[in-house]
Amino acid sequence: MKNYKIKSVVMIILIMSISNAFYAQHDHSKMKMTQENKEMVMNHDKNEVKLNDENLTKAYANYTMIKEALVAANATKVQKASKMLVGILTTYGKALDAKEVASKLASSTDIKEQRKLFSDLTSAFEPLVKGNIVSGEIFKTFCPMANNGGAYWLSNSNTIVNPYLGKDMATCGSVKVTFKSI
Repeated sequence: MKNYKIKSVVMIILIMSISNAFYAQHDHSKMKMTQENKEMVMNHDKNEVKLNDENLTKAYANYTMIKEALVAANATKVQKASKMLVGILTTYGKALDAKEVASKLASSTDIKEQRKLFSDLTSAFEPLVKGNIVSGEIFKTFCPMANNGGAYWLSNSNTIVNPYLGKDMATCGSVKVTFKSI
């Protein structure tokens, strides 16, 4: 009878241990997924913008990916998003200046150089989106401290998330113009 009780207790402990291990793994994976979702949500602008051409809409989405990679100071992601942008602009065919700057961004590995080039990309991109918005809003934002004299960027949100100055000055800047749907 004693052996039976000991075996039962050992079996219960073993079952509880296995259950706890599976439960802990299950909860951990949920937490990881939630964290990944939070990062994805945080990395995307709030307001979805649609432009009057599908390729232009895709190009603008890649522009925002570049901006987000600059905010995160991730030169590799800047390169990848820039390469994708070059491909889309090649398909679009009406943005030679933007395509040229995106090509330079795609070949640069230096985050400081990428941030300077991003200012040029913004200048080349503004005429492409201005007057071509079907839904959403694009905010033209300016930081007077960026690139030794100030620089603009385009955003889907009026919340300032500066792609030029890193974490220390992430909120430096102000919205100067809001482009709305036509």
